[in-house]
Amino acid sequence: MTERQESAEQAGGADKRPFFIGGFFALLMRLELLTPAGDLVQADTYNKLFSMHGTIMVWFFLVPAIPTTLGNFLVPMMIGARDLAFPKLNLLSWYVFVLAGSIELYAILTGGFDTGWTFYTPFSSQFSNTHVVTAIVGIFVGGFSTILTGVNFIVSVHRLRAPGLTWSRLPLFIWSVYATAIIMLLSTPVLAISLALVALERTLHLGVFDPTLGGDPLLFQHLFWFYSHPAVYIMILPGMGVVSEVVACFSRKRIFGYKFVALASMAIAVFGFLVWAHHMFVAGMSLYAALALSGCLRWED
Repeated sequence: MTERQESAEQAGGADKRPFFIGGFFALLMRLELLTPAGDLVQADTYNKLFSMHGTIMVWFFLVPAIPTTLGNFLVPMMIGARDLAFPKLNLLSWYVFVLAGSIELYAILTGGFDTGWTFYTPFSSQFSNTHVVTAIVGIFVGGFSTILTGVNFIVSVHRLRAPGLTWSRLPLFIWSVYATAIIMLLSTPVLAISLALVALERTLHLGVFDPTLGGDPLLFQHLFWFYSHPAVYIMILPGMGVVSEVVACFSRKRIFGYKFVALASMAIAVFGFLVWAHHMFVAGMSLYAALALSGCLRWED
């Protein structure tokens, strides 16, 4: 077994544990919803289950699942390389991911948190009495793993392609992973800083999101969804690449409109950063901002 295969196997094993933990929380929620009354858990516990399920599934399963498993295993083979550009950086990203998961698990075992996976202010920064800061630290650390993975994929595609493998000959899965890596690299720091500000607001009362101190709660929503809408494509773009390869393989035909599909993958990565406001139409945002971002949304559609 090569180092690349070992890395993919380690990543796959690390992704399974969050899936089962988050799935267990979902099971408890569905069992609770069998009856109107709070038979299994109380309202506060249900809010914690909902929050922990969303956080685990989004940041510790869905976002890293395909890039860290299929990406690590298939990208080098499909570009004709022996391994990714930075094997040790790849291993470091796995260790960082495990560390982040351990911190998040500690937050769960010591009482959990009830802010929802979105950590909306001012509830998360002022009113919640749960382990919000610990949960934020886990996500913050996990962001470094995502950034390192994105850097590795981008450099590998640029520098390690086999002779003759031009951009117009790259497999569509590589295009989808490349677009995903760009999103990971550019959007994750925004999430990290946003959550760090929530933690600092909660501990030091800085007034960034607190309106009584001159802050703006809507600012957090803008920052959060600037990351979280492109994060949707972190989850779906590699899957679209997989479908493109499977269909082409078993139909024994080249994908019709190859260049348009490749360019569409990159366009999704670009326009995904411009349309976050449709998550906020009922949040009280500026009418002019809503109109401008709605125009961008029409371009994305």
